[in-house]
Amino acid sequence: MLEITPLGTVSTFCYEDKCCPGFLVKHNSQNVLLDCGNGITKHMSFPNDLNNLTIFISHLHPDHYGELLSIAQTSLVFHRLGYLTHKIKVYIPEGDLRKVNEDYKDEEGWSVSRLVEKPIIDFEYLMNLEKHGFIEFITYKENDKINIDDMQISFKRNPHQIITYSTKIQTKDNTLVYSSDTGFKNNTLENFSKDANLLICESTFLRGQMRLEDYHLYAHEAGKIASSANVEKLLLTHFWPTIPKEEYVEEAKEFFENTEPAIEGKKLILRR
Repeated sequence: MLEITPLGTVSTFCYEDKCCPGFLVKHNSQNVLLDCGNGITKHMSFPNDLNNLTIFISHLHPDHYGELLSIAQTSLVFHRLGYLTHKIKVYIPEGDLRKVNEDYKDEEGWSVSRLVEKPIIDFEYLMNLEKHGFIEFITYKENDKINIDDMQISFKRNPHQIITYSTKIQTKDNTLVYSSDTGFKNNTLENFSKDANLLICESTFLRGQMRLEDYHLYAHEAGKIASSANVEKLLLTHFWPTIPKEEYVEEAKEFFENTEPAIEGKKLILRR
């Protein structure tokens, strides 16, 4: 059995009871957190949800990891109080390199600049959080497979501005896929989520809204992907905070009927 609780479903800011992306998956005694967006600790139960917790960050955009500082600091407090005996493992993608101009002085003392590649600041920031919590950071890449209890966790690269992965959780009875952020034209979700019991899929845009680049989905595109992948259920997420979620569901249902919105705190259970 997989128990899924949406902790955050909107981007880029928290609004009323809605927080940035995060989904807590419980299986046996294990807790798996898919993304850790701003505000999600509001919907967590401490210290229980910190025990046997593994966190997977899909990509290094702040709306998907912003609450890790709170998790780190809280984990240290509960460890010192004796409530947390095992470090929280946080898997993050290997950091992207970015090209920046670096100033230096040449042999004659003139100030000049050169183009160099450096890791993105977000990667360095997250790796530094180990100093502030009872927490361990581990990098992962596309072909990695991680086993937790009898769950197997795997990943697929998405078309997005930076390295971004969809995540699949498989048990002998159920398959759950979390899309994170992805474009539509070259999406990898149709194959990655084939025949899944549940696809949690971003639906950032509605028809009529301008999308400058194909790095996020329209709601109807999420419906198309769910239909092509033959999943059992589609759970939409990654909404604009002030737009009613029902508008996204209505658009996605044009292509996939069994669609619901992810709602903070509303549990969904996969059984066989």
